Amino acid sequence: MLEINLHRHCVSKIACDGTLSINGEHVCDTAEHSQHRVPAGTYSIALCKSKTHGRKVPILVEAPSFCLVHGNSIYGKRDGRILVGLHIIPGWLKHSNILFMLLYDRINKALRRGHEVKLIITED
Repeated sequence: MLEINLHRHCVSKIACDGTLSINGEHVCDTAEHSQHRVPAGTYSIALCKSKTHGRKVPILVEAPSFCLVHGNSIYGKRDGRILVGLHIIPGWLKHSNILFMLLYDRINKALRRGHEVKLIITED
């Protein structure tokens, strides 16, 4: 099983920033819209074609409107996206596309090998 941990450490009125790790290794940072984020908990991940992004993206099976995607800012996004990248300032990321592809490849390989992929979300 591939276990991905998202730990939210900074929640403001608009932005919710966190860190994402696999097996204790920091992979990237995350940003979410504070009012439109998935509740803390454990979720199964699957790959699903997104009409919005024009390619497959990791979705949360138990909450399919939530997905892991690339992007630079959560501002103006109110649709359950968990953006990945490197943290700049609250709600803003850089190198998002590169880090998204690295994460996507790890998830894709695990799923192709028949492993279950889980996202565990925790908060301070």
